Amino acid sequence: DLNDFDRKVRDVLKVDKVRYVAELKIDGLGMSLAYNKKLLYAATRGDGTEGEDVTSNILTIKSVPTHIDLEGDFEIRGEVFMPKKSFEKLNKEKEALGEPLFANARNAAAGSVRQLNSAIAASRGLDAFWYYVVNAKDFNLRYHSEALDFADKLGCKTNKERRVCNGINEVIDYVNEYTQKRYSLGYDIDGIVIKVDDMSLYDKLGYTAKTPRWAIAYKFPP
Repeated sequence: DLNDFDRKVRDVLKVDKVRYVAELKIDGLGMSLAYNKKLLYAATRGDGTEGEDVTSNILTIKSVPTHIDLEGDFEIRGEVFMPKKSFEKLNKEKEALGEPLFANARNAAAGSVRQLNSAIAASRGLDAFWYYVVNAKDFNLRYHSEALDFADKLGCKTNKERRVCNGINEVIDYVNEYTQKRYSLGYDIDGIVIKVDDMSLYDKLGYTAKTPRWAIAYKFPP
């Protein structure tokens, strides 16, 4: 419940209103990119501690930069996905060959990223959105929204449908808007992610056993 989440955040921070960032929850495969000027590796999220190195396949995604103009280590997390058009094209090709079809774009993206042959991955028309700068503090970035703008300037593609919301009512308006708009997008989403914008408050808000208390995922009804 979004109001319940907001009340708990405000209770901890002892404030009347909180600034949030609302973002679309892309239905894809979680990924981390690590850079030091050049892309060092791309790894799947795996079990949260250890993932698969899929660098050669991620390098076939045209929107992923091979180099960034920044000194030092930089890590960003995001989601690799298959656009709806790519998914339809792939399943038409499979149907023509008499091969079993992919059930959904998420499975198709995951299968493509894990291909042993990078040429096959390259032919699948994958894309990616990046949504979390892991070491934002190293670059004096205080706000999540600011970190996403920073990532954009480096050439890491972020989702422009995000919105800074002043208070939970604006978040609820955003959720209602994208519940209607979701089918008109060129990619699948399965919900909305809401984060407190001020990252300097994250330690104060803390974590539960599984999730941060400064973020919540709103899932669309099935």
